[in-house]
Amino acid sequence: MISKDQSIVTQVAAKIAAELIVKDTNTMHNITEWLIAFDAVSEALNNAHGFNSDHGVEMLQQTFPNSTMEEAVEAPKPTFTKAAAPQPMSSGTLVVAGKQHGDLPNWLVSACKKAGVGRVWDNRDQAVGTKRPWFKQADAVDGQEPAAFWPPKSAS
Repeated sequence: MISKDQSIVTQVAAKIAAELIVKDTNTMHNITEWLIAFDAVSEALNNAHGFNSDHGVEMLQQTFPNSTMEEAVEAPKPTFTKAAAPQPMSSGTLVVAGKQHGDLPNWLVSACKKAGVGRVWDNRDQAVGTKRPWFKQADAVDGQEPAAFWPPKSAS
């Protein structure tokens, strides 16, 4: 159990470590950087306040006189990678943004080609049986209303 003084020093080390790191959007990277900073700061503060880790070693050697000292092996630093983003499905020149719900109908490919649309959202999972469009343009320019595509009367 640590003393009240050690607890305060540990809290201060945590706060200093949090202020030392440059935060970005990668949470795992932020945690890794904080752990490194916290370890360095807490070691420096504990040594400065006389909470030397050698005292703990001495206590262990007195308690277990037949024990031997071994050098600590440093664990490898973790590496974090971003998961690969799912690639959009395509049918020729038409690309589906998000999840595709089955094969793309020929009428859609023709209608998109005519409208100059190269990327669509597939809404068939929610739109069948409603008045919502089955497909909606995903590459619309800001400020432009995205094109919507319903099946022809003969296809539904």
